[in-house]
Amino acid sequence: MAIDGARPGFGELRQNWRILPPCMIGIMLCSTHGYSLGVMIPVLEREMGWARAQTSLGLMIISTIALVAAPLVGLAIDKVGPRRIALAGILVFAFGLAMLSQATSIESWWLLWILLGAGNMLILPTVWTKAINGYFDRNRGIALAIALCGTGIAAAFVPTLTNGLVEHYGWRQAYVGLGVIGAALTFPVTWLLFRMPAEGGKAGAPVETPRQVQGVSAREGFTQPRFLKLAGATLLFSVTICALTTNLVPVLIARDLTPAGAAGIAGLLGLGSITGRIVGGFLLDRFDAAKVAAASTAMPVVTVLLLLAFPGPAVAAVACLILGLAVGTEVDCCAYLAARHFGLKSFGALFGTMNGLMLFGNGIAPVLANHIYDVTKSYDIVLWAQIPACLGTMLLFLLLGPYPDLDADEAPQEDAPQNPALADPATA
Repeated sequence: MAIDGARPGFGELRQNWRILPPCMIGIMLCSTHGYSLGVMIPVLEREMGWARAQTSLGLMIISTIALVAAPLVGLAIDKVGPRRIALAGILVFAFGLAMLSQATSIESWWLLWILLGAGNMLILPTVWTKAINGYFDRNRGIALAIALCGTGIAAAFVPTLTNGLVEHYGWRQAYVGLGVIGAALTFPVTWLLFRMPAEGGKAGAPVETPRQVQGVSAREGFTQPRFLKLAGATLLFSVTICALTTNLVPVLIARDLTPAGAAGIAGLLGLGSITGRIVGGFLLDRFDAAKVAAASTAMPVVTVLLLLAFPGPAVAAVACLILGLAVGTEVDCCAYLAARHFGLKSFGALFGTMNGLMLFGNGIAPVLANHIYDVTKSYDIVLWAQIPACLGTMLLFLLLGPYPDLDADEAPQEDAPQNPALADPATA
């Protein structure tokens, strides 16, 4: 339940709103490859003759890179700041996305995903959420939610945009178009507005310095049981969610929707995601974030049951909206919980590791799901597997316990009681 008197105003948002547009657009860019791939999979199967699992290995390549590189990028963010990393990453990622158009064999397709993965590591949510956590404390949840709406916007528009580009220009020019559009939208805004509080030309003067700038060291954080629980929940939920979101268009086509209809309905995932992020951000600032996260993991179960029991476009639309609500709280909750449980001192390293696990889950999920489809010619097993996976994720979130007292002189203990003086709007 909420703590009395802990309802935050929106003073931080009024002061520091300028940091949010580049973060939102940057997060939108870093998810473009995933939301476009669902449209591309049937096209590449038809035109290039590649099995769906083979095509999906591109995401697994990125996830494997992330498992090693994301923590290292997080360390770099802690040392040099996110601005320079983000600006370089935008250009590398957009170039890599456009270069996918040059694939002539499945081997060259995989090699090009290595380049794309290198750029993706430099624009991960860790880059953008590090800056947001530096500006916001009381309004941190809603600020993260607004910025992370970028994935919802991508989910809403990228499938339809990609499908339109493919229909008019073919899949090769579609990838070139996605890269050019991404760079043109993201780089100028990031150059002008994306700065940390310590750099000159702030986005706005913070209302008050976040209390958790100190936090724990990376070594202390990695050895705490709460980190293992949060990292495990992050990995399991990313596998669960991505098995559906990346393959949502093929899943809907398999349930007798047309490709254009499936792409349009899949876009509702983004609208649900945006709604879920805003509502989730509001709740994160007022309630225990672990309970908010646990509640969100129940939503894919509803989606699965609807898709299995009631095939048809109307029910599919409702199912996608509900799934979007869950997608809308995924990264928000993990980033918020990481900052509240470990502070900002080593946020880049700790959340970067979680982000790497998240991307690893995002990579293996489509490969596993599409391998099951290649063997069974159905996604039903994938859909049923969501139920136990969601229940396991809920349990891990609920086992996190209360927020530690990061203002204490000593490193926080696993069973440290929550300090009401922090005015964190949550109880265990």
